Amino acid sequence: MKVLYSFFCVNGNLSMEIYRPRGTLARAIYDKFHNDKWLDEFDTTLWYNLNEELPYVFQRKFLPLLRPDESTIQWLEQAKLLSLNIWLHLWHAFARPFLKLFMTQTDINGYLKRGSMFILSEQQFAKLLRAANFNTNKETVNILDVGAGDGEISIRLLNSVKSLLQCAKVNVYATETSWAMRQRLKKRDFEVVENIKSVQQVELISCLNVLDRCIDPFEILQDMYNALAPSGHIILALVLPYMHYVEINSSHLPIRPLMSHWPEKSKQFSFEAEAKMFFELLENIGFKIDAWTKAPYLCEGDLHQSFYWLIDLVVVISKKNSL
Repeated sequence: MKVLYSFFCVNGNLSMEIYRPRGTLARAIYDKFHNDKWLDEFDTTLWYNLNEELPYVFQRKFLPLLRPDESTIQWLEQAKLLSLNIWLHLWHAFARPFLKLFMTQTDINGYLKRGSMFILSEQQFAKLLRAANFNTNKETVNILDVGAGDGEISIRLLNSVKSLLQCAKVNVYATETSWAMRQRLKKRDFEVVENIKSVQQVELISCLNVLDRCIDPFEILQDMYNALAPSGHIILALVLPYMHYVEINSSHLPIRPLMSHWPEKSKQFSFEAEAKMFFELLENIGFKIDAWTKAPYLCEGDLHQSFYWLIDLVVVISKKNSL
């Protein structure tokens, strides 16, 4: 896009300023161009690299991914192409205010089939699970995805598991509070269950970006501990800095927050400091840290820019001992 300038006369002197479109749609397209230019120049290695090391007991379990792999880059390019569909985004912009009258934002996203997410590629998930020594000799393996959303991330994780356990039959279960997302999961042949307690002796449980969006994260952690097979693993993702928001109640607050310093001291700690706090919390519950990494929590964009992101702590844990 060319940068346009307008010329005008002030006190007999010719002046110049950068031209900005006046119409709402024209301004949005103009701003999107500049936002996407900034995205193209952004150093994406920052998504994966630590600013400082954690205590050795945790640092030795860190898996450095360093930079986006080929599959991640493909997802980003696809998000850029999707964001060019101006008419689709206009439809979403007009539909959302009406749908908000009787739907949650998650239901709206599911109904409009918008806002798909990305954390790790299949290859990156596989690396993390290998680093955690995830394996089983069972002929049938049960996997449970807690708060599976539209299933996009779940499918990548499932494909990673199938590549690691080539001989096993995999049963996939999912929980999800959004009715619209449940419908999308069923179309992917996921068996949607009412809650975590509906499945037992699970070899792998995923709970990706749910603990900071649920009413009681400690209840979910306890239920996952109870549902996990003795040699099973749980893969968690948590956005840092930690901010809790509950979509389904009027206060939007949890019964008890996951991190005790929230909300009074929110955003006052570094990624590494909060990661250490979270690991210590998990150990106190009865888990051990098997492997972890840092990665972007990517979301498809809109009229303003091609994609958005937060920073995720992704950790694989297993039972340390009986509670």
